[in-house]
Amino acid sequence: MLKSAPATERQFVATGFVVQGGKTLLVFHKKLKMWLAPGGHIDFGETPCEAVLREVKEETGLDVEIVGEKRTPDPADGKVKFLHMPRHIQLEDIADPSGFHQHIDLIYFCRPIGGRLRLADKEHDSLKWFDADQLGGPEIVEEVRDTGRMALEALSE
Repeated sequence: MLKSAPATERQFVATGFVVQGGKTLLVFHKKLKMWLAPGGHIDFGETPCEAVLREVKEETGLDVEIVGEKRTPDPADGKVKFLHMPRHIQLEDIADPSGFHQHIDLIYFCRPIGGRLRLADKEHDSLKWFDADQLGGPEIVEEVRDTGRMALEALSE
């Protein structure tokens, strides 16, 4: 009898494409050596919406609001709370020094509402606002390019 392969570990993460002035904010991730939208793991007890707001704040210093579909109002009995729908959800293969795993990534589009832009230098080498043309550069991977352009189109002022 053949042994089945071990199940791939999957972790839930939330990512926020922040758009302002016709540009989206990306961070250059130190460990992965690539431009990404701010985001990260959903902590125990957190909703995906709470996670994306926290991650964007930690990584960029900005307070943001999620832009997108959210059913309202919440039911009056207080037993259910409606959350923002992610723009999409993607499954990502992650191969890093800790080994192979996958991220189930809930992607949100966001707008800044406060805070002050700053680099989280423990995690990132740089942060930069990219317009649609700049997203076409060879340093931007296809998924980030496409989703960044979708965010720009959706949140164009």
